[in-house]
Amino acid sequence: MAKDWYKLDNAAKIFPVIYSKKDTSSFRLSCVFYEDVKYQYLEEALKEALKRFPTFCVKLKRGFFWYYFEHNYNQPLIKQEKSLIFDSVRLHQNQGYMFTLSYYGKRLSIEIFHALSDGTGGMDFFKAICYYYLIFQGKQIENNGEIKTNDVERLTIETEDDFVSNYDKSIEKYGKESKAFRLKGKMYSEGWCGLVHLQMNIDELKKVAHHYNATITQYIGSCIIYSIYKNYIPKNTKTKKVKLFIPVNARKFFDSKSVRNFVLYLRTNCDLNNDSLTFNDILEIVKETFSIELTKEKMQARIASNVSLERNFFVRILPLFIKKICMKIGYKTLGTDMNTISYSNLGIVSIPKEMEQYINRFEFSLGSCKKTPCNAASVTYLNNFILTFSLKLIDRKLIKGVVNQLVEDGLSIIMDTNDLEVEL
Repeated sequence: MAKDWYKLDNAAKIFPVIYSKKDTSSFRLSCVFYEDVKYQYLEEALKEALKRFPTFCVKLKRGFFWYYFEHNYNQPLIKQEKSLIFDSVRLHQNQGYMFTLSYYGKRLSIEIFHALSDGTGGMDFFKAICYYYLIFQGKQIENNGEIKTNDVERLTIETEDDFVSNYDKSIEKYGKESKAFRLKGKMYSEGWCGLVHLQMNIDELKKVAHHYNATITQYIGSCIIYSIYKNYIPKNTKTKKVKLFIPVNARKFFDSKSVRNFVLYLRTNCDLNNDSLTFNDILEIVKETFSIELTKEKMQARIASNVSLERNFFVRILPLFIKKICMKIGYKTLGTDMNTISYSNLGIVSIPKEMEQYINRFEFSLGSCKKTPCNAASVTYLNNFILTFSLKLIDRKLIKGVVNQLVEDGLSIIMDTNDLEVEL
Protein backbone atom coordinates (compact mmCIF):
# COMPACT_ATOMS: atom_id res chain seq x y z
CA MET A 1 0.00 0.00 0.00
CA ALA A 2 1.45 3.36 -1.06
CA LYS A 3 1.91 6.10 1.51
CA ASP A 4 -0.52 9.02 1.36
CA TRP A 5 2.29 11.59 1.27
CA TYR A 6 6.09 11.97 1.04
CA LYS A 7 8.53 14.66 2.00
CA LEU A 8 10.63 15.96 -0.86
CA ASP A 9 14.18 14.69 -0.60
CA ASN A 10 16.97 17.15 0.08
CA ALA A 11 17.92 17.60 -3.58
CA ALA A 12 14.29 17.85 -4.70
CA LYS A 13 13.37 20.85 -2.57
CA ILE A 14 14.92 23.39 -4.95
CA PHE A 15 13.15 22.25 -8.14
CA PRO A 16 9.57 23.44 -7.45
CA VAL A 17 11.07 26.81 -6.50
CA ILE A 18 13.07 27.33 -9.71
CA TYR A 19 10.56 25.69 -12.06
CA SER A 20 9.27 27.77 -14.97
CA LYS A 21 7.79 27.07 -18.39
CA LYS A 22 11.12 28.12 -19.91
CA ASP A 23 13.11 25.86 -17.58
CA THR A 24 11.11 22.82 -16.49
CA SER A 25 14.03 21.27 -14.56
CA SER A 26 13.39 17.95 -16.27
CA PHE A 27 15.34 15.21 -18.01
CA ARG A 28 14.33 12.91 -20.82
CA LEU A 29 14.70 9.17 -21.39
CA SER A 30 13.83 7.45 -24.66
CA CYS A 31 13.61 3.87 -25.85
CA VAL A 32 13.70 3.23 -29.59
CA PHE A 33 12.02 -0.08 -30.44
CA TYR A 34 12.41 -2.01 -33.69
CA GLU A 35 8.67 -1.69 -34.33
CA ASP A 36 6.24 1.22 -34.01
CA VAL A 37 4.96 1.80 -30.50
CA LYS A 38 1.44 0.41 -29.96
CA TYR A 39 -0.54 2.82 -27.80
CA GLN A 40 -3.07 0.22 -26.62
CA TYR A 41 -0.44 -1.50 -24.42
CA LEU A 42 0.98 1.63 -22.80
CA GLU A 43 -1.81 2.42 -20.36
CA GLU A 44 -1.63 -0.91 -18.53
CA ALA A 45 2.17 -0.90 -18.67
CA LEU A 46 2.32 2.52 -16.99
CA LYS A 47 -0.27 1.50 -14.40
CA GLU A 48 1.76 -1.59 -13.40
CA ALA A 49 5.02 0.36 -13.22
CA LEU A 50 3.44 2.98 -10.95
CA LYS A 51 2.43 0.25 -8.50
CA ARG A 52 6.13 -0.59 -8.12
CA PHE A 53 7.29 3.05 -8.01
CA PRO A 54 4.86 4.88 -5.70
CA THR A 55 7.10 7.97 -5.42
CA PHE A 56 6.32 8.67 -9.10
CA CYS A 57 2.57 8.32 -8.47
CA VAL A 58 2.30 11.67 -6.69
CA LYS A 59 1.26 15.28 -7.13
CA LEU A 60 2.94 18.36 -5.72
CA LYS A 61 1.28 20.12 -2.79
CA ARG A 62 2.23 23.34 -1.04
CA GLY A 63 2.59 23.31 2.74
CA PHE A 64 3.23 26.23 5.07
CA PHE A 65 6.96 25.46 5.46
CA TRP A 66 7.79 23.14 2.52
CA TYR A 67 6.33 21.56 -0.57
CA TYR A 68 5.39 17.90 -0.23
CA PHE A 69 4.14 15.04 -2.41
CA GLU A 70 0.65 13.59 -2.06
CA HIS A 71 -0.43 10.26 -3.58
CA ASN A 72 -2.09 10.82 -6.95
CA TYR A 73 -5.22 8.77 -7.63
CA ASN A 74 -5.82 10.28 -11.06
CA GLN A 75 -5.34 8.45 -14.33
CA PRO A 76 -1.93 9.37 -15.84
CA LEU A 77 -2.00 10.75 -19.36
CA ILE A 78 -0.15 9.26 -22.33
CA LYS A 79 0.37 11.56 -25.30
CA GLN A 80 1.65 11.55 -28.83
CA GLU A 81 5.00 13.30 -28.79
CA LYS A 82 5.13 16.91 -29.93
CA SER A 83 8.01 18.63 -31.67
CA LEU A 84 8.89 20.76 -28.63
CA ILE A 85 11.30 18.87 -26.34
CA PHE A 86 11.32 19.53 -22.57
CA ASP A 87 8.02 21.34 -22.82
CA SER A 88 5.64 18.70 -21.47
CA VAL A 89 6.19 18.80 -17.69
CA ARG A 90 3.54 21.04 -16.13
CA LEU A 91 3.39 20.85 -12.36
CA HIS A 92 -0.36 21.37 -11.97
CA GLN A 93 -1.56 19.93 -15.26
CA ASN A 94 -1.23 16.40 -16.69
CA GLN A 95 -3.65 15.14 -14.02
CA GLY A 96 -1.13 16.32 -11.45
CA TYR A 97 1.63 13.96 -12.60
CA MET A 98 5.14 15.37 -12.82
CA PHE A 99 6.24 13.19 -15.70
CA THR A 100 4.86 12.70 -19.19
CA LEU A 101 4.97 9.51 -21.23
CA SER A 102 4.79 10.08 -24.98
CA TYR A 103 5.33 8.12 -28.18
CA TYR A 104 6.05 8.76 -31.83
CA GLY A 105 6.85 6.07 -34.38
CA LYS A 106 9.27 3.62 -32.81
CA ARG A 107 10.24 5.94 -29.95
CA LEU A 108 8.78 5.86 -26.44
CA SER A 109 9.89 8.79 -24.25
CA ILE A 110 9.42 10.01 -20.74
CA GLU A 111 10.20 13.49 -19.43
CA ILE A 112 10.61 13.57 -15.65
CA PHE A 113 10.57 16.52 -13.27
CA HIS A 114 13.82 16.36 -11.33
CA ALA A 115 12.08 16.65 -7.96
CA LEU A 116 10.80 13.08 -8.46
CA SER A 117 14.14 11.41 -9.06
CA ASP A 118 17.53 11.55 -10.74
CA GLY A 119 18.58 9.80 -13.95
CA THR A 120 19.28 6.46 -12.25
CA GLY A 121 15.93 6.30 -10.47
CA GLY A 122 14.16 7.58 -13.56
CA MET A 123 15.73 4.86 -15.71
CA ASP A 124 14.62 2.18 -13.23
CA PHE A 125 11.05 3.45 -13.59
CA PHE A 126 11.28 3.76 -17.38
CA LYS A 127 12.72 0.26 -17.79
CA ALA A 128 9.76 -1.12 -15.83
CA ILE A 129 7.36 0.65 -18.23
CA CYS A 130 9.19 -0.81 -21.25
CA TYR A 131 9.18 -4.27 -19.65
CA TYR A 132 5.44 -4.26 -18.96
CA TYR A 133 4.75 -2.80 -22.41
CA LEU A 134 6.34 -5.91 -23.94
CA ILE A 135 4.79 -8.30 -21.42
CA PHE A 136 1.25 -7.08 -22.21
CA GLN A 137 1.95 -7.87 -25.87
CA GLY A 138 2.55 -11.47 -24.88
CA LYS A 139 6.37 -11.38 -25.11
CA GLN A 140 8.12 -14.02 -23.01
CA ILE A 141 10.72 -12.32 -20.80
CA GLU A 142 12.58 -13.77 -17.84
CA ASN A 143 13.41 -11.01 -15.38
CA ASN A 144 16.43 -11.86 -13.25
CA GLY A 145 16.38 -8.62 -11.31
CA GLU A 146 17.46 -6.19 -14.05
CA ILE A 147 13.96 -4.67 -13.91
CA LYS A 148 12.28 -3.53 -10.70
CA THR A 149 8.84 -5.09 -11.21
CA ASN A 150 6.03 -6.00 -8.84
CA ASP A 151 7.60 -9.47 -8.57
CA VAL A 152 10.80 -7.95 -7.21
CA GLU A 153 10.58 -7.02 -3.53
CA ARG A 154 10.14 -3.30 -2.91
CA LEU A 155 12.34 -2.23 -0.04
CA THR A 156 11.42 0.58 2.33
CA ILE A 157 14.87 2.09 1.83
CA GLU A 158 14.04 2.71 -1.86
CA THR A 159 11.84 5.66 -0.87
CA GLU A 160 14.04 7.13 1.86
CA ASP A 161 15.92 10.42 1.61
CA ASP A 162 19.50 9.14 1.53
CA PHE A 163 20.91 12.64 1.83
CA VAL A 164 19.51 12.77 5.34
CA SER A 165 20.40 9.11 6.04
CA ASN A 166 24.06 9.78 5.25
CA TYR A 167 24.32 13.21 6.85
CA ASP A 168 27.06 13.60 9.44
CA LYS A 169 27.07 17.00 11.14
CA SER A 170 30.69 16.51 12.22
CA ILE A 171 31.83 16.59 8.56
CA GLU A 172 33.16 19.94 7.39
CA LYS A 173 30.95 21.56 4.77
CA TYR A 174 32.10 22.12 1.20
CA GLY A 175 33.80 25.45 0.51
CA LYS A 176 32.75 28.33 -1.72
CA GLU A 177 33.39 28.35 -5.47
CA SER A 178 34.00 31.04 -8.06
CA LYS A 179 31.70 31.99 -10.92
CA ALA A 180 31.91 30.22 -14.26
CA PHE A 181 32.25 31.27 -17.90
CA ARG A 182 28.91 31.37 -19.71
CA LEU A 183 28.06 30.20 -23.22
CA LYS A 184 26.31 32.93 -25.18
CA GLY A 185 24.86 33.31 -28.66
CA LYS A 186 21.67 33.54 -30.65
CA MET A 187 18.98 31.28 -29.22
CA TYR A 188 15.90 29.60 -30.60
CA SER A 189 12.58 31.32 -30.16
CA GLU A 190 9.28 29.83 -28.99
CA GLY A 191 10.81 27.35 -26.58
CA TRP A 192 12.51 25.15 -29.19
CA CYS A 193 15.25 22.84 -27.94
CA GLY A 194 17.63 21.23 -30.38
CA LEU A 195 18.75 17.63 -29.84
CA VAL A 196 21.85 16.16 -31.46
CA HIS A 197 22.65 12.48 -30.93
CA LEU A 198 26.16 11.15 -31.55
CA GLN A 199 26.23 7.36 -31.69
CA MET A 200 29.49 5.39 -31.49
CA ASN A 201 30.76 1.92 -30.68
CA ILE A 202 31.39 1.55 -26.96
CA ASP A 203 34.36 -0.81 -27.41
CA GLU A 204 36.10 1.66 -29.75
CA LEU A 205 35.39 4.48 -27.30
CA LYS A 206 36.84 2.47 -24.42
CA LYS A 207 40.04 1.91 -26.42
CA VAL A 208 40.42 5.63 -27.06
CA ALA A 209 39.80 6.51 -23.41
CA HIS A 210 42.25 3.79 -22.35
CA HIS A 211 44.84 5.25 -24.73
CA TYR A 212 44.60 8.51 -22.75
CA ASN A 213 44.57 6.60 -19.45
CA ALA A 214 41.17 8.12 -18.75
CA THR A 215 37.61 7.05 -18.07
CA ILE A 216 34.93 7.61 -20.69
CA THR A 217 33.40 10.43 -18.63
CA GLN A 218 36.80 12.13 -18.29
CA TYR A 219 37.49 11.78 -22.00
CA ILE A 220 34.09 13.05 -23.21
CA GLY A 221 34.13 15.83 -20.63
CA SER A 222 37.54 16.93 -21.89
CA CYS A 223 36.28 16.93 -25.49
CA ILE A 224 33.49 19.29 -24.43
CA ILE A 225 35.78 21.66 -22.53
CA TYR A 226 38.37 21.68 -25.32
CA SER A 227 35.67 22.60 -27.83
CA ILE A 228 34.56 25.49 -25.60
CA TYR A 229 38.20 26.60 -25.33
CA LYS A 230 38.68 26.51 -29.12
CA ASN A 231 35.35 28.06 -30.12
CA TYR A 232 34.08 30.32 -27.35
CA ILE A 233 36.97 31.65 -25.25
CA PRO A 234 38.19 35.06 -26.52
CA LYS A 235 41.93 34.99 -27.18
CA ASN A 236 44.31 37.25 -25.28
CA THR A 237 41.63 38.14 -22.75
CA LYS A 238 40.99 37.11 -19.18
CA THR A 239 37.76 35.28 -18.54
CA LYS A 240 36.02 33.27 -15.86
CA LYS A 241 36.87 29.60 -15.49
CA VAL A 242 35.10 26.99 -17.58
CA LYS A 243 33.24 24.71 -15.20
CA LEU A 244 31.84 21.40 -16.37
CA PHE A 245 29.15 20.23 -13.97
CA ILE A 246 29.20 16.42 -13.68
CA PRO A 247 26.45 14.65 -11.69
CA VAL A 248 27.76 11.73 -9.63
CA ASN A 249 25.62 8.73 -8.70
CA ALA A 250 26.10 8.77 -4.89
CA ARG A 251 24.58 5.28 -4.57
CA LYS A 252 27.99 3.85 -5.46
CA PHE A 253 29.61 5.57 -2.49
CA PHE A 254 26.94 4.91 0.15
CA ASP A 255 25.44 1.55 -0.87
CA SER A 256 22.08 3.19 -1.53
CA LYS A 257 19.02 1.51 -3.06
CA SER A 258 17.05 4.73 -3.41
CA VAL A 259 14.90 5.37 -6.48
CA ARG A 260 14.58 9.03 -5.49
CA ASN A 261 17.25 11.72 -5.92
CA PHE A 262 20.63 10.66 -4.65
CA VAL A 263 23.02 12.38 -6.97
CA LEU A 264 25.91 14.63 -5.99
CA TYR A 265 28.35 16.33 -8.34
CA LEU A 266 31.80 17.55 -9.09
CA ARG A 267 32.89 20.58 -11.09
CA THR A 268 35.97 20.92 -13.21
CA ASN A 269 37.82 24.17 -12.63
CA CYS A 270 39.59 24.90 -15.90
CA ASP A 271 41.45 28.20 -16.19
CA LEU A 272 41.70 28.61 -19.95
CA ASN A 273 43.49 31.99 -20.02
CA ASN A 274 46.28 30.44 -22.03
CA ASP A 275 46.37 30.58 -25.82
CA SER A 276 48.45 27.43 -26.29
CA LEU A 277 46.55 24.72 -24.38
CA THR A 278 46.27 21.31 -26.04
CA PHE A 279 43.60 18.66 -25.64
CA ASN A 280 46.00 16.68 -23.47
CA ASP A 281 46.51 19.69 -21.19
CA ILE A 282 42.78 19.95 -20.57
CA LEU A 283 42.40 16.20 -20.11
CA GLU A 284 45.04 16.27 -17.38
CA ILE A 285 43.15 19.06 -15.60
CA VAL A 286 39.95 17.02 -15.75
CA LYS A 287 41.65 13.86 -14.51
CA GLU A 288 43.18 15.77 -11.62
CA THR A 289 39.75 17.15 -10.69
CA PHE A 290 38.36 13.62 -10.59
CA SER A 291 41.19 12.33 -8.42
CA ILE A 292 40.62 15.14 -5.90
CA GLU A 293 36.83 15.44 -5.95
CA LEU A 294 35.57 11.93 -6.65
CA THR A 295 36.02 10.55 -3.14
CA LYS A 296 33.58 9.57 -0.42
CA GLU A 297 34.97 12.30 1.83
CA LYS A 298 34.21 15.01 -0.75
CA MET A 299 30.75 13.55 -1.35
CA GLN A 300 30.07 13.61 2.39
CA ALA A 301 31.16 17.25 2.49
CA ARG A 302 28.61 18.12 -0.20
CA ILE A 303 25.90 16.23 1.70
CA ALA A 304 26.86 18.14 4.84
CA SER A 305 26.54 21.47 3.00
CA ASN A 306 23.12 20.59 1.60
CA VAL A 307 21.52 19.03 4.67
CA SER A 308 22.93 21.44 7.26
CA LEU A 309 21.27 24.35 5.45
CA GLU A 310 17.93 22.52 5.39
CA ARG A 311 18.24 21.72 9.11
CA ASN A 312 19.19 25.25 10.13
CA PHE A 313 16.65 26.37 12.73
CA PHE A 314 16.07 29.78 11.16
CA VAL A 315 15.60 28.25 7.72
CA ARG A 316 13.15 25.68 9.05
CA ILE A 317 10.86 28.24 10.71
CA LEU A 318 10.64 30.52 7.66
CA PRO A 319 7.31 30.23 5.83
CA LEU A 320 7.54 28.82 2.31
CA PHE A 321 6.95 32.10 0.49
CA ILE A 322 10.05 33.59 2.16
CA LYS A 323 12.05 30.39 1.69
CA LYS A 324 11.32 30.58 -2.05
CA ILE A 325 12.86 34.03 -2.34
CA CYS A 326 15.99 32.96 -0.46
CA MET A 327 16.29 29.66 -2.37
CA LYS A 328 16.03 31.37 -5.75
CA ILE A 329 18.86 33.75 -4.83
CA GLY A 330 20.90 30.88 -3.42
CA TYR A 331 20.37 28.73 -6.50
CA LYS A 332 21.58 31.50 -8.79
CA THR A 333 24.69 32.31 -6.77
CA LEU A 334 25.59 28.73 -5.80
CA GLY A 335 24.10 26.89 -8.78
CA THR A 336 23.70 28.33 -12.27
CA ASP A 337 26.40 31.01 -11.80
CA MET A 338 28.84 28.19 -10.99
CA ASN A 339 28.22 26.14 -14.16
CA THR A 340 29.23 26.54 -17.79
CA ILE A 341 27.72 23.28 -19.02
CA SER A 342 26.56 19.95 -17.58
CA TYR A 343 27.54 16.46 -18.71
CA SER A 344 25.82 13.43 -17.19
CA ASN A 345 26.89 9.89 -18.06
CA LEU A 346 24.12 7.49 -17.01
CA GLY A 347 26.24 4.44 -17.76
CA ILE A 348 25.06 1.02 -18.95
CA VAL A 349 21.37 0.17 -19.32
CA SER A 350 20.90 -3.44 -18.24
CA ILE A 351 17.76 -5.29 -19.31
CA PRO A 352 16.77 -8.98 -19.57
CA LYS A 353 18.30 -10.76 -22.57
CA GLU A 354 14.87 -11.46 -24.05
CA MET A 355 14.11 -7.71 -24.27
CA GLU A 356 17.13 -6.95 -26.44
CA GLN A 357 15.54 -8.32 -29.62
CA TYR A 358 12.79 -5.67 -29.36
CA ILE A 359 14.85 -2.61 -28.41
CA ASN A 360 17.26 -0.84 -30.74
CA ARG A 361 18.66 1.80 -28.38
CA PHE A 362 18.14 4.05 -25.35
CA GLU A 363 18.71 7.80 -25.19
CA PHE A 364 19.22 10.19 -22.29
CA SER A 365 19.16 13.98 -22.41
CA LEU A 366 19.13 16.93 -20.01
CA GLY A 367 17.01 20.04 -20.29
CA SER A 368 18.71 23.32 -21.15
CA CYS A 369 17.75 26.92 -20.45
CA LYS A 370 18.93 30.48 -21.11
CA LYS A 371 21.62 30.41 -18.39
CA THR A 372 22.94 26.97 -19.40
CA PRO A 373 21.93 26.86 -23.07
CA CYS A 374 23.79 23.65 -23.87
CA ASN A 375 24.00 20.43 -21.87
CA ALA A 376 25.18 16.92 -22.66
CA ALA A 377 24.22 13.44 -21.51
CA SER A 378 25.10 9.88 -22.47
CA VAL A 379 23.97 6.33 -22.02
CA THR A 380 25.31 2.94 -23.11
CA TYR A 381 23.14 0.08 -24.38
CA LEU A 382 24.70 -3.11 -25.79
CA ASN A 383 27.48 -1.92 -28.15
CA ASN A 384 26.15 1.61 -28.55
CA PHE A 385 27.23 4.72 -26.70
CA ILE A 386 24.81 7.59 -27.35
CA LEU A 387 26.00 11.11 -26.53
CA THR A 388 23.18 13.66 -26.70
CA PHE A 389 23.46 17.44 -26.73
CA SER A 390 20.38 19.51 -25.87
CA LEU A 391 20.67 23.13 -26.96
CA LYS A 392 18.86 26.44 -26.87
CA LEU A 393 21.75 27.90 -28.90
CA ILE A 394 21.31 27.88 -32.67
CA ASP A 395 25.01 27.58 -33.51
CA ARG A 396 26.70 24.19 -33.38
CA LYS A 397 30.32 25.23 -32.83
CA LEU A 398 30.56 23.30 -29.59
CA ILE A 399 29.32 20.05 -31.14
CA LYS A 400 31.51 20.50 -34.20
CA GLY A 401 34.53 20.78 -31.94
CA VAL A 402 33.59 17.64 -30.02
CA VAL A 403 33.01 15.68 -33.24
CA ASN A 404 36.35 16.86 -34.66
CA GLN A 405 38.18 15.56 -31.59
CA LEU A 406 36.33 12.23 -31.64
CA VAL A 407 37.06 11.72 -35.34
CA GLU A 408 40.70 12.78 -34.89
CA ASP A 409 40.98 10.03 -32.27
CA GLY A 410 39.71 7.47 -34.79
CA LEU A 411 36.08 7.10 -33.74
CA SER A 412 33.28 6.52 -36.25
CA ILE A 413 30.12 8.50 -35.51
CA ILE A 414 26.51 8.23 -36.59
CA MET A 415 24.71 11.50 -36.03
CA ASP A 416 21.05 12.48 -36.06
CA THR A 417 19.21 15.58 -34.94
CA ASN A 418 15.75 17.12 -34.67
CA ASP A 419 17.15 20.22 -36.42
CA LEU A 420 16.71 19.36 -40.08
CA GLU A 421 17.75 22.86 -41.16
CA VAL A 422 21.06 22.78 -39.28
CA GLU A 423 24.10 21.19 -40.89
CA LEU A 424 27.22 20.24 -38.90
